[in-house]
Amino acid sequence: MKNKTVDNAKVGLFVVAGIIFLVFTLYMIGKNRNLLGTTFIIKAIVSNVNGLVPGNNVRFKGIDVGTVKSVSVENDTAIVVTMLIDEKLKSFIKKNAIASIGTDGLMGNKLININSQPGHAEPVHEGDIIFSRKAVETDEMLRTLNTTNDNIARISTNLYEITEKLNRSESLWTLLSDTVITQDLRLAVHDFRIAGKSTASFTRNANGIVEKFQSGDGLINRLFMDTTLAGQLNSSLQQIQDASVKTSEMMKDLRHVVEDMKEGEGTAGLILSDTLLREKLFKSASNIEQGTERFNENMEALKHNFLFRSYFKKKEKQQRDSTQANKN
Repeated sequence: MKNKTVDNAKVGLFVVAGIIFLVFTLYMIGKNRNLLGTTFIIKAIVSNVNGLVPGNNVRFKGIDVGTVKSVSVENDTAIVVTMLIDEKLKSFIKKNAIASIGTDGLMGNKLININSQPGHAEPVHEGDIIFSRKAVETDEMLRTLNTTNDNIARISTNLYEITEKLNRSESLWTLLSDTVITQDLRLAVHDFRIAGKSTASFTRNANGIVEKFQSGDGLINRLFMDTTLAGQLNSSLQQIQDASVKTSEMMKDLRHVVEDMKEGEGTAGLILSDTLLREKLFKSASNIEQGTERFNENMEALKHNFLFRSYFKKKEKQQRDSTQANKN
């Protein structure tokens, strides 16, 4: 009788433990699927779910906030994902949030990540639809990695071939082991350093000259820096240019006059070109000169004539008195 009571107690204990475990399991399942708490529904439209199924987690900023309720095909380009979200997070998820399908770890289950976007927006309400971002597919990543691996393999092959050619090249090793060439290279590098220092020194001197030129007050500085002097110089150059033009025009006119004189046009041209007229002019001038001499002789004779002697003496006296008065 005693053994039977112990056995019944053991059976009862196992039954109670099983019931507790079953209740705990149901509670955890309900908790994970948000079956026991207050939730609200939002939706996201994606082009490819990449293996997402109902029951997968929904994360907001890395925190599990709900589960996927259903996945339905809207048309050939859109799939509607319905999510059950904890009511407590309703005020934090905005209407401009972006949903994207990711993976729990590297090879884990699919899930939906909800990320907030900058800018002001209202909180979501029951049944709102949020935008989605195209997820990076694992197959696409693997294809990209495969292509990258192929390229790396080709590069490695090329490097191997180049290394083999360098190892088999006797000329290269001879060149590298030649001490004369090494010394020449050192001298060339040394010369380059000296040239660089000389160039730097020349640049500093040039900068100093430019600074002195800019801060100086000489004629060259004023010529380049003084706008007033530059304007005056420009005006002077313009006047010289105008004078040159006028001189050129005057030389043209003088050339025309000389040509006219050579051709016998005008009085001067007629005198220069007509020899008979020149002779007549010379004779006239000679006659005038002879007449002047004879007139002077006649006047001298009149001075000695007794009829006009007193007149000329009176004139001479008046001239002497006038000269004396001017001296006093």
